[in-house]
Amino acid sequence: MILLLIYFLCVRGNIVYTEDKRLLLNDPDVLVNRLNRLESVVTVLNSTVVQLKTENQQQASTIIQQEKTIQQLQSSLNSVQNSGATYIIWGRKQCPHNNTELVYSGYAGGGHYNEIGAAVEHVCLPPDPNYVKTSGEDHGRMYGAEFYTNFFADDAANEDVPCALCRTNHANTAIMIPGKNTCYSGWKVEYHGYLASGAIGNQAASTYACVDIKPEYIIGGVDRHFGKLLFGVLTKCGSLKCPPYKNNYPLTCVVCSK
Repeated sequence: MILLLIYFLCVRGNIVYTEDKRLLLNDPDVLVNRLNRLESVVTVLNSTVVQLKTENQQQASTIIQQEKTIQQLQSSLNSVQNSGATYIIWGRKQCPHNNTELVYSGYAGGGHYNEIGAAVEHVCLPPDPNYVKTSGEDHGRMYGAEFYTNFFADDAANEDVPCALCRTNHANTAIMIPGKNTCYSGWKVEYHGYLASGAIGNQAASTYACVDIKPEYIIGGVDRHFGKLLFGVLTKCGSLKCPPYKNNYPLTCVVCSK
């Protein structure tokens, strides 16, 4: 009897427990809580979606900016590849380096050494001139250039001077430095030699030019015709400080690129 009573109580208890559980599951408050939790989850998910969209937009903006940067860099690279510096090598027919483009090889020229009003600068005349008019007024004049003495080489006197217009494909700037035969750090030597100018007793003014250390000559140009004459340049102490300079020493020169 006692065992039956215990059994009945246990079964009855389970039924009560089960019914209570059913009642709890059907309780409106429980449903509301569950809905609230679901809404919270949905809110978090929506927030996550918005955040992901924002991040995607930022990433897309970053990609666009990077593409623009790449295009700018490519444009700059193309500009560098298509750029270059030009210089004239005096006393040579060819450019000094394999990676330097020869624009043309020609003849050094300028105004007559003894004509007042003559143009001062040296020019590198091309070998294939183009003429349009067949006559003109005889005011401005162009002469060829000669080495007047053997200063630049043992057999240079009276020789006509060649020149070459060169373009570097590894630099954007080319400069001539008087008094140096080497370049400063970061610069590359294109060629070096001795500084040249007109003579102090000449009527015409002149400019300085850097003649290559091993000059060549124009074939057939051994006769003395005068014209634009090239002489070595000596330093003179006074307002020019000695040291570092030395009185009556010939000045070197170098053409550097970067």
